[in-house]
Amino acid sequence: MELHTDSTTSHQYSLSIRITLDGFSLSIADGADSLISSKTIPTIWNSLSVDEITQLVKRETQLNYRNIRLIYESDFYTFVPAPIFRSNEAEQHLNFQEQKTLKNDIVLYNYLPVWDTVSIFAIPKTIQVALSQLFPNTIIEHHTSYFLSAKVKTQHENAIFIWTRQKKMDVITFKNGKLYLLNSYSYQTAEDFTYHTLNIIDKLSIDTDKCKVYLFNAEKKQELKNTLEKYLDVNGQ
Repeated sequence: MELHTDSTTSHQYSLSIRITLDGFSLSIADGADSLISSKTIPTIWNSLSVDEITQLVKRETQLNYRNIRLIYESDFYTFVPAPIFRSNEAEQHLNFQEQKTLKNDIVLYNYLPVWDTVSIFAIPKTIQVALSQLFPNTIIEHHTSYFLSAKVKTQHENAIFIWTRQKKMDVITFKNGKLYLLNSYSYQTAEDFTYHTLNIIDKLSIDTDKCKVYLFNAEKKQELKNTLEKYLDVNGQ
C-alpha cells in the first residue's frame, strides 16, 4: 500500500513513523484511526550521519499532519514500576538485561500512567538527534510503549495481547485483570508462535477456556491465527 495524500487534505490525517533496524515505515490514518495508506523505506542506519537521516525522513514527510507519532522498534528494553523509577538510573535499569548499551546509544524512557510503569530503551544517538530536530514536540516511543498505551485496554479478565512482527511476537498477559507479563519472543513457524502462547498460559496457570487472545498486525499472517485458533479463542484486530 503506497502513500496517497496531498497538502490540501494531509492536516486531516495522522502520521505514524516506525523506525526498525533495517529501515522505517510511514502509516497514515484517518480521524477514526483507520489505516488508509502506508509505505516502507529500507535503510542502513549505521551508515548514515544525523544530517543524512534528517534529509531522508524529511523528504518522506513533507506534508502537515494533524498528529505525528514516532515509534522506535527494538528488542532492547525493560519496564520498571513508576514508584521506584529514577531518571538518573534509567541506563542502570536497562543494563540489567543481557544486552548492554553501546557508546553511540542514548537511553530514553516513556512513562505510562495508566499502568503506573515506565518503559526504558536505547536508541542510536544519530536517529534520536535527527528525529528530535525534525519533530521537537513529539516524544519518541518504544514500540511496546505504543502497543500498551494505544492498543491495550485495562482488563478485568484473563487476556493475552500479541503484536506480531517479522519473526517476533510481543506478548502482554493479564491474569484476573492484573498485568502479569510483557515480553518478546522469536518464532519461525506458526507452531512456534502457538507454543510460546500456550507456554505462557501454562506457566501462569490461566484457564484456556476463560482466556481471550487479541492478535494485532497479523492481517498478512493468517496461518498464525489459524493455528492458534485450534487451542484458544482468538480475536484479530
